[in-house]
Amino acid sequence: MAGRKWLHVVLGVALGAFLVWFLFRGTDWRAVWGSIRRVRLGWILLGQALIWVTFFTRIQRWSYIVRAGDSASFRHMFSATQIGFLGNFTLPGRIGEVVRAVVLSRLTRISFSKSLAMVALDRVTDLIGLVAVMLVSVIAFRPAKDIVLPPQLYANPIPADLIRTGAMGAAVFLLAVVGALVMLYTNQKLVLRLSDKCLGLLSARLARGVHGLLEQFAEGLHVFRSASDMTKSIFFSLVTWALFVLIYAAIMSAFRLSYPWYAPFVVTSAVAVVLAAPGSPGFVGQFHLGLIIGAAISVPGLSVNDAKAMAILTHILTLIPIVIAGVFCLVWEDLRIASLFRISSGDEGDRDRHGTDTIR
Repeated sequence: MAGRKWLHVVLGVALGAFLVWFLFRGTDWRAVWGSIRRVRLGWILLGQALIWVTFFTRIQRWSYIVRAGDSASFRHMFSATQIGFLGNFTLPGRIGEVVRAVVLSRLTRISFSKSLAMVALDRVTDLIGLVAVMLVSVIAFRPAKDIVLPPQLYANPIPADLIRTGAMGAAVFLLAVVGALVMLYTNQKLVLRLSDKCLGLLSARLARGVHGLLEQFAEGLHVFRSASDMTKSIFFSLVTWALFVLIYAAIMSAFRLSYPWYAPFVVTSAVAVVLAAPGSPGFVGQFHLGLIIGAAISVPGLSVNDAKAMAILTHILTLIPIVIAGVFCLVWEDLRIASLFRISSGDEGDRDRHGTDTIR
């Protein structure tokens, strides 16, 4: 286990180093610094304030899940979430989600397995908000001419027809995902029959595997005591992702960019997709890649220096509140991130056997 943990660390650092080299090789740093110096401070402060607001809307979203199955205070949910965020930004393999479950189980005495299920279901409601943002992106973003990315990313123009076709296909897929989620909650048996029939044509083994996953997913959805609780959780997911869109709009305005209304949706979607995969500590390189690509394809005439400056500054603005809130919660709850990482990297039995004192 220790060897695998360090392998994840090495691979994550190597990925981050490669992406930083790939994105910033040959950069005119004087021009990038000049772009940062010209930002409008008021918009930056607004973006920073909105990031803090998302911390509370996330907890409100999660509260309808946690309180449906057990009892937890706002403080305990806030601490678990912020320490989990800190873990995602400092530990390899996106283990912060497991850290969140460990912290919640220690602070509330909810079993680890139940805490982990609550975290997983929160990711599902989070996904619904992201799907909504992506739907707006793929429907609204219909470029009239070919897209030209910075040469170090991709040398050839991307045909506008290809983007429009891909966007339409993505929109259909995302709508199908939303429809499947609704159907799975309202008519689980029908979805399972359709899944078995369609996937059974390809592979019986695949059909059985997906059947099991869908059953587990449906059971998770039914943690909600009522459709009203689910609706409220999804509502706060939509609010949270709307705030992310506003954050990127504020950052673009801070850099004095003239951008179409859908550009913040595209940037939000691009960053979220890139960050979905486990990668580098602090998402160094990954975050910058998503933002630079999203901004480059959606903001006409954007200079590569402005794109890089925006990626660097936005990453710092995102990291600052996560570190502040995460460290504060560690001190507040008298916990240690290294111990949490050690416990989170062990098997479930070890987690459930550890007493509270082992992470203090």
